[in-house]
Amino acid sequence: MVGQRIRYYRKTKGLTQEELAQGICSVSYLSKIEKGDAKSSEEVINLLCEKLGISSEEVDSNEILEMLNEWNMMMVNRRFDEAEELFEKIQDKMKHVNEPDLILRFELFLARYYLVGEVQNINSAEKLIGKVEKLKEQLSPELKFYFNVVSGMLNIFSRNYHLSIQFFKQAEDIYNTKNTNINESNLAVLYYLTALTYGYLMRINAVNSYAFKAIGIFDKEYNYSRSADCQILLAISYRRVQNYDQAEYHLNQALKYSRSFHDDFTSGVIYHNLGYVFSCKRESVKAIDFYKKALHYKKDSIDVERITTTTYLLAQEYFNIKDYEQAQYWINKSFETLGEDSKNDVYYHLKVLDFRVKGTQSNEFESFISKEAIPHFEKRNMWEYVSIDSELLADWYFDQSQYKKASHYYRIANNARKNIF
Repeated sequence: MVGQRIRYYRKTKGLTQEELAQGICSVSYLSKIEKGDAKSSEEVINLLCEKLGISSEEVDSNEILEMLNEWNMMMVNRRFDEAEELFEKIQDKMKHVNEPDLILRFELFLARYYLVGEVQNINSAEKLIGKVEKLKEQLSPELKFYFNVVSGMLNIFSRNYHLSIQFFKQAEDIYNTKNTNINESNLAVLYYLTALTYGYLMRINAVNSYAFKAIGIFDKEYNYSRSADCQILLAISYRRVQNYDQAEYHLNQALKYSRSFHDDFTSGVIYHNLGYVFSCKRESVKAIDFYKKALHYKKDSIDVERITTTTYLLAQEYFNIKDYEQAQYWINKSFETLGEDSKNDVYYHLKVLDFRVKGTQSNEFESFISKEAIPHFEKRNMWEYVSIDSELLADWYFDQSQYKKASHYYRIANNARKNIF
């Protein structure tokens, strides 16, 4: 174990074996010490550790290992208040730890903490992942599993969805082929994250496959909170393929949980999606009611995009029933919430809807939807919205008697729909 620590700290300090061994021992002897192949001289070990600025004494790691794994499971099970409380204790314990495996485990779980905590710190998570990646060859199969899971999560935040899938596939391969101590709860979360990412990529069949795998484990462990998350993913998938009854069924399954456990966050998500389902069914009165219920549960949220996604759809629904005054009211409210500098997905939806409410006669509408909105959603692989906006523009060209351009955008809309499946 001491050899692993020497190797770890030598690498983190950017020293070669020649630089560390100079004046203490031969490079070949140091190499054997690091690999655990040599019977180490206590004097040499002390000199190497002194040069690295670390203690040569071993620390009992069992207690800290248990704390770290418990901390990770708190995050897996979304017991964030408890995770925050335990984090303070772990920080104090880690001050006295120089065991590489424990340090790397802590850094991976800390990166996860930065990604899932109430106040996210994406930059700090990215730095930690980058630091661990440089020492990837030292990771055990178990830590490689966590490295791939957290790296995949990080890439979801940066919207590199294809890269996320690659990391999640590597984690799944490690679980299936290596002898690790990873429990099924961690595997279920991996399945959920994979389903979530395939959802962003509009891969409906893959979403369903992984979501059902996750539900099988979560239900077995009575983790109905996480099962509800999977039910929502399934509902979104079925809504995208216009199977609205099945979408409503899965949302009501999720709602049973959120009502029973007074989970306002999940209730807000469910009511938002129920609104969308009934909008697709052209039942505007019910859709508006569900959107307003969603906003009630989101009223204390600090997530701007989460709120404006619902207010945009509320504006869209009022537009559908030709209540243009209310539609404009919710559009303006959405822009006000977003702020001037934000150009996220909702911004493009709102701009298109704003044009439609005020009239689409201007060339500015054509320019925005063809040169900004559609390219934005194509770049993000959001084929559902590529299809919607392309068909909208095709209809506009058709009304202008520009049939060649209309045909072009109808083809783009149809090809986008194919990508959804």
